[in-house]
Amino acid sequence: MYPLDRNKGFESHFSRYGSTLVYKTSSAYQDIYVMDRNEYEGTRGKFRILQFTSDAVQGVINLEQPHCLVASYSRITVELIDHYASDFKKGFIIGHGIGTVSSYYSHKYLVTAEIDPMVVEVSKKYFGHTGKNVEVGDGLALLKTQEVQSQDIIFLDAYSSNEIPIHLTTKEFFTLTNEKLSDKGILIMNYIGKVRKDEFLQSLYAKISKIYPYVKLFATNPKKRSKQNIFFVASRRVLEDYLPREATPLQIMGE
Repeated sequence: MYPLDRNKGFESHFSRYGSTLVYKTSSAYQDIYVMDRNEYEGTRGKFRILQFTSDAVQGVINLEQPHCLVASYSRITVELIDHYASDFKKGFIIGHGIGTVSSYYSHKYLVTAEIDPMVVEVSKKYFGHTGKNVEVGDGLALLKTQEVQSQDIIFLDAYSSNEIPIHLTTKEFFTLTNEKLSDKGILIMNYIGKVRKDEFLQSLYAKISKIYPYVKLFATNPKKRSKQNIFFVASRRVLEDYLPREATPLQIMGE
């Protein structure tokens, strides 16, 4: 998930981006919108987008190049995985969206937990996802069923509206991820927040740092004051410094 500029709703959203509403439904968890657009992040083309709210995107594909990573958020995620876990064999994702990451690593064994069955169906019908290795249910509960030290990566990308479900931000949850990761495994977490004066970001960093001895943060634009994608990478092994192409290492700052 990644943020858009806030607007007054989907009608102005359609007008602003020249979007066409393809499908709309409501599940027990959220409203779900599928839209087609002829422009995305400054590039012209035939794009299809999944949204739950008017100010955030859950997934986007280029209908003319469906295997291309359209969003910078997706490219950063893949680059971090390729750098810190280039030889991973097995992984667990919490939060499906349209299945961008799992589709990119279709040659790997990745299980995805998605609490909303409607999201899975929409990803298959409108975005071409196969549904392979997607399990419907709560991410924490499904992670508990995995064997100890069985995962090389765990990627947390779950959102309810614009917030990470609170039970996926607790000390107990991060302790569970640590139990399920292999000795060289990594936890990657996507958080949408502010670089400065974000108490929840600092709280997350403190919780994760108490469990994992090595934690790195990356921001899409550290000079930006509004909300943006911030990536945590945590492990029991040393994580070397790294500079992704579309993100910058971040130091937690106070006031």
